[in-house]
Amino acid sequence: MKPIFLILLVAFSSCSFKKSQLENQTKSGHTELYSEPDSPKNSNSKDFKRVIIAATNDIHGHYESSEFSFKDNHQKEKQSIRLGGVDFISSYFKILRQQYGQILLLDSGDIFSSKTKEINFISDFYSTLGYDAITVGLNDFNLKLPSKYHSSSDFFKSFAVKSKVPLILSNLYDLKTSRVVEWPGTLPYLIREVNGVKVGILGLIPDDIIEFTPLDNRVGFYFEGMLRSTLRHSRLLRSLGAEIIVVLTHQGLKCGEEIAQDLKLPLSKVNFEPERKGICDLSGQMGEYLNRLPPGLVDVVIGGRTHQKNANIINTNLVLSGFEDGKSFSYAELFVDINTRKLRRDKTIVHQPVSFCQEFFKETNDCYTEDSSVDHKARMPAFFLGEKVEPDASVQQKFHSFLKGNSNQTFTVPKNIQSIIDFYSGDISYTNSGSGNTKLVLISLKGSEVLEILEDEYNQGQAANWKPSPFKLNERGLEISIQGSPIEVGKDYKILTDIDVAQRHPSLRKMIQRSGNITLNNASWSEPEMMKDGVSTSMSASQAVR
Repeated sequence: MKPIFLILLVAFSSCSFKKSQLENQTKSGHTELYSEPDSPKNSNSKDFKRVIIAATNDIHGHYESSEFSFKDNHQKEKQSIRLGGVDFISSYFKILRQQYGQILLLDSGDIFSSKTKEINFISDFYSTLGYDAITVGLNDFNLKLPSKYHSSSDFFKSFAVKSKVPLILSNLYDLKTSRVVEWPGTLPYLIREVNGVKVGILGLIPDDIIEFTPLDNRVGFYFEGMLRSTLRHSRLLRSLGAEIIVVLTHQGLKCGEEIAQDLKLPLSKVNFEPERKGICDLSGQMGEYLNRLPPGLVDVVIGGRTHQKNANIINTNLVLSGFEDGKSFSYAELFVDINTRKLRRDKTIVHQPVSFCQEFFKETNDCYTEDSSVDHKARMPAFFLGEKVEPDASVQQKFHSFLKGNSNQTFTVPKNIQSIIDFYSGDISYTNSGSGNTKLVLISLKGSEVLEILEDEYNQGQAANWKPSPFKLNERGLEISIQGSPIEVGKDYKILTDIDVAQRHPSLRKMIQRSGNITLNNASWSEPEMMKDGVSTSMSASQAVR
């Protein structure tokens, strides 16, 4: 009888105890790695108010999906999978709201792409997806600005006016007024009420901006130190009733590197022991900031820049960040005692960053590609919190120019778009003579292919057909660049061309049938406008077919 009792006890124990947090760092069994396919556990309580805080960082205006190619030990051919895309990102956030109700959605910086002509879509992205607040990062100060903007100040002002989401700039001062910037659309702080809890939000420019940003890009600005600004604003927010304070800053931590080395695992796979001490390197700017913060002054710090997973409690602060280019988001559940109105830190639930998977590998219930021991061939739909993830059709319509790789879908070009080239982010265009209607194609090429085509066209005397002209003769010979920047061999570029003309040029003809190219049917243009180097066209198109 005794042995039977022991067997039952072991069986019961295996079902009852929580899995080890390091179980997701083994070489198999990735069911809890960067995806949460199952319905959430009920954490509601009449004694507490729950606040869901979700955040992205380092999106860089990257609203199209990203394709990742990889190999595993089971399949001979190379495989690929897609992550992200604004239509899938929207779907994940909608599911999060369906499950939890109101959430606080934030972004900690590097919100712009290097193509500043996409500014309208960047503001639309944050408003369409329902963000509550955003701030800017270091790369946002290092953009190559269009000629109409004389400084970063002009650029940020233009964006803030158009944006429907508050741009929080807590420690950015205008030297002309000696005050925190007071542009339309910007705020030094914000208080949002979420599920009956007042949450204060700060947006801090990192202390090392002077080190990484040219003087010309910060003319007219003064940057107050992060700690000093936090001390001043946090006390104000508490006096205004804030029960939780969140700091947004494009500053980051490096965590889990020693574990990755010890376990011989990819860095992306480790670091999910939120309360473990010594897992993060605190010797840098972010570590110094966190170590100097008085306990309980702020509650959550959302960082970025390192493009690493942060889900760590440093001193009394929960630090969150995820991966770059719209690949993932971070979130946590915080609980405020209804009677004391105080945050109960011991009840905080920290979640793994969630990848924006478009589909799952059937064996693992996620879209993680770095484990070659897994057979990635069999696929299944992606699920999040018990709901199937499907692209948001309304967002597809609004942002279709950014959504690559979704075949067999037809979109209507919005009537208010004046320039097809600007809308499709075309780097250069190729025109025929005369005006009229035709079918255009947008071809995606590597820089090495662009150089090959342009050199061939130049030698054939066709240089005048490219606008804006990438051809320039200097003392050393032919210089090929786009908008003044040398063409980079490994960079991706786009060419917008008349499909009939392209068919007559061997160098372009072979590129037309590539998958992922976009064809514009029944496109029309005004040739005099088309021939300007500025490429401010009056082109329009009735449909864009992928």
